[in-house]
Amino acid sequence: MSLYHLTNTEIAERLAQAIRAWRVSPQGAALSQVELAHKSGIGLTPLKRFEKTGAITLRNLVALLRALNLLDGLETLVPPPDAPGPLALLAAERKRTQRKRAPRAGTPRTNTTSTGTASTGTPRASKAPTGPDSPHG
Repeated sequence: MSLYHLTNTEIAERLAQAIRAWRVSPQGAALSQVELAHKSGIGLTPLKRFEKTGAITLRNLVALLRALNLLDGLETLVPPPDAPGPLALLAAERKRTQRKRAPRAGTPRTNTTSTGTASTGTPRASKAPTGPDSPHG
């Protein structure tokens, strides 16, 4: 889903909601705010503010992600500068999935067949036989 239609505040609020959902989920971290604040080393007040408004410092966000074992997600946040951009990846994907079409039925072929004739019906010249029974052997 594209986030470009959202404001910066709306994106920050969505991030805060996602981290809060992970924090409380039994399949996630299953931590209370107090436990996460203690484990991450940030204060309880900044954690509550973040979950409510999305406002947080970058250092506190990194500390939260580390405490929630979500730090690996930062590796893919910004691609290396020499990596292809999203438009180049999309173009490559479209090019790769493009299928080749079969030739039309009415188009004459120029490939040779096993009978030694071209598909145009013109016989091909053959080599003269060589061997003990031939006059050239």
